Amino acid sequence: MAERMKLDILTPRGPKVQDIDVPGVEVPGLLGELGVLPEHVPFVTAVKPGVVRFRQGSGSTRLAVGAGFLEVTEAGRVVVLCERALAPDQIDAEQARTRLREVEAELAKYSGPISAAEHRDLDQERAWLEAQLRCAAG
Repeated sequence: MAERMKLDILTPRGPKVQDIDVPGVEVPGLLGELGVLPEHVPFVTAVKPGVVRFRQGSGSTRLAVGAGFLEVTEAGRVVVLCERALAPDQIDAEQARTRLREVEAELAKYSGPISAAEHRDLDQERAWLEAQLRCAAG
């Protein structure tokens, strides 16, 4: 039984994590957190904005990720393809908190129906900002 698997976290700007050995990884799925361990059955699913967590060496690593996809391959590789990803030291928590308040105020001012696209865009931005804050907080 394999004790480790390969992990890649890829964005359009390039890899954030590439070809590292991990004993497991937690990824934010649409229906909740997904825990993936070595020899997991292959699958593909959607990823929502959130925090990816994995152990590397003796420490734990986390990244805020945007929406995307997760693929677990038959060869034991876990690939997260996402719009964006930030490490805790790349996150300006105060700026994220300020923008989150602005987005929530924009959402609150709509008492009537708003277009699905507007609502989706604001919801996605809110989810991304919340992911950054959770990642920065640990």
